[in-house]
Amino acid sequence: MDIQETLHLHELWLSDKSDGVCADLREANLREANLYEANLHGADLYGADLSKANLSKANLREANLHGADLYGANLREANLYEANLREANLYEANLHGADLYGADLSKANLSKANLCEANLGGANLHGANLGGADLYGANLSKANLSGATGLDDPAAWLAQFECDDRGIIVYKRLGEGKTQYAPPAHWEERIGAILTETVNPDRGTECGSGVNFGMLEWCQKNYTEAHLWKCRIAWIDLAGIIVPFNTDGKARCARLELLELVS
Repeated sequence: MDIQETLHLHELWLSDKSDGVCADLREANLREANLYEANLHGADLYGADLSKANLSKANLREANLHGADLYGANLREANLYEANLREANLYEANLHGADLYGADLSKANLSKANLCEANLGGANLHGANLGGADLYGANLSKANLSGATGLDDPAAWLAQFECDDRGIIVYKRLGEGKTQYAPPAHWEERIGAILTETVNPDRGTECGSGVNFGMLEWCQKNYTEAHLWKCRIAWIDLAGIIVPFNTDGKARCARLELLELVS
């Protein structure tokens, strides 16, 4: 198979030229192929072997990739708008900044995939495996995550914290110039102070606006020059907690109370 000739004929087909032919690459062996910036808009790649192929910035808009093997493929900034990736193998694939808006990823294997800043708005992720996937900055608005696996359960994560009769006990680093962001001017660093902030509700954002807090072990290892506070999030304020996807030990909330300094 001459892939360059196939791409040329596909370009003619996309331009409505009479001698053009839609790319039929069903079950094709394209392992490790260099398809950088290739235009495969609407191509049929059903069951194709694209493992470790370079598809960076490729146009795969509305392409049929049902059951394709994209293990370790480079799809950085690829256009996969409304593409059919049902049951595709995207294990360890690089989808950083890819446009997957409206794509069908149902039952796809996205474990350990790089989905940083990917657009998954309106995508169908029903039954997809997202174990270990990096979703930092990914857009998941209106995505269907029903039955998706591999994502941290916020309730299970919060269950690791101790609690008292008024709420859960968490920890926070505070100190002007000692943490990543300067504290808001209205915050007071004293026992009994209530810290409030508008919380970023996007679980794909690892560190967003809000009152950031963490597990004791995380706080002991990070921003060690700042003061370490034991805090409480009241039961009624649990609704304001946002636990990022696959958190490394921190989360954020809308409101918490400073209880005591930890030596």
